[in-house]
Amino acid sequence: MKLIYKYKLIIIILLSLVTLISVFKSYQNAQEISFDFHFSPAKLLSEGINHYQYILEGKHDHGPEDKIMYEQNGVYAQGLFVLLVPLTYLGWDQAKLVWSIINILIGILLPLILCKKFKLDNFQIFLVISIFLSSTIFRIHIGYGQQTLLSFFFLIFPFIYNSKLSYIFSGISYFKYNIGYVLFFYFLSGLNIKKIILSTFPAILGWLIYSSMTNTEILVNLFEPLKLVLYWDNDGAFPVTVFSVLKEFELSNLIILLIPLIINFILIFQIKSIKDNLLKLSLISLSALCFMPHQLHDYVMLVPLLVYSIKNFNLYMSKINLIFILYFFFILRIVSYFFNVQPWEFPYGYWGYINNSICLIILFTNFYYLKTKKIIN
Repeated sequence: MKLIYKYKLIIIILLSLVTLISVFKSYQNAQEISFDFHFSPAKLLSEGINHYQYILEGKHDHGPEDKIMYEQNGVYAQGLFVLLVPLTYLGWDQAKLVWSIINILIGILLPLILCKKFKLDNFQIFLVISIFLSSTIFRIHIGYGQQTLLSFFFLIFPFIYNSKLSYIFSGISYFKYNIGYVLFFYFLSGLNIKKIILSTFPAILGWLIYSSMTNTEILVNLFEPLKLVLYWDNDGAFPVTVFSVLKEFELSNLIILLIPLIINFILIFQIKSIKDNLLKLSLISLSALCFMPHQLHDYVMLVPLLVYSIKNFNLYMSKINLIFILYFFFILRIVSYFFNVQPWEFPYGYWGYINNSICLIILFTNFYYLKTKKIIN
């Protein structure tokens, strides 16, 4: 027992040091970079300017008169920009500082809440939080000023709390479409109309406020986020998935979008029968990474699977899942050092196909395992 305690103590000290360095580095990077923090579209909104129309009219041209910084392409629902408006009054430098602190706090709270809810012991909690906070994915997310952690934080609410308020707040996840849609699918698969209605409150409120602030017709503004997504998709602005090969068949972008969504819904329909909420959340989150385009900072959505795998480490499927998670959290960074590539930044090429294929393989391997154990039909 004394030997085990000694080893645990060494692990705690080493991981604590690595985690602190990683968090500090993330914070530093955020002050220098934060190009994905959507300050500019929110700033336009604060000035009464509709950023969807601004971009669709071709004004985001990176020229000297362009009011949008970097690649802040505005492909989110109206509510996100309404939420970010208060930060625009701080100015760019102060806003990205505050945003990085908020992001880091969410990065700590999210795994902590999951671990506490699903009864991991203290050492397991420490392992989960340390692994996540020391990962390349976490540092990229914080450094880029991304909004994924915010959206995902609210997506987990219905799996943690059973209340009307949790369903309402969970709708904030809808602001980032390539994440929140799986929660909508989950509610829809169980025909939970009440939960669907409650979860749409933030999106509806954000849409109405945005329309009012920009003096845009309500029905016109309703469809502008979709128009902007299709606009950037035509421009090749999104990472590839295995479904990107469908473009070779000259199908419309809408059809290429719908095919993986239909497959995803069918799988979520099966996942909903799982009684273990942590496992259910893990697979739903993983499915979002499989069927929609994602850059690697979105792989913070693997946190529930990390929690489940640490908690159930005795299962051989958990060991496979952990290797999969470590691949994205650490191994890709090691690969970049030895082979002079950057597979974690912009997976538009073959790395996009490789990473998406690995996700699909792991998802269907989990499905096969659960079917053999008769956990799903």
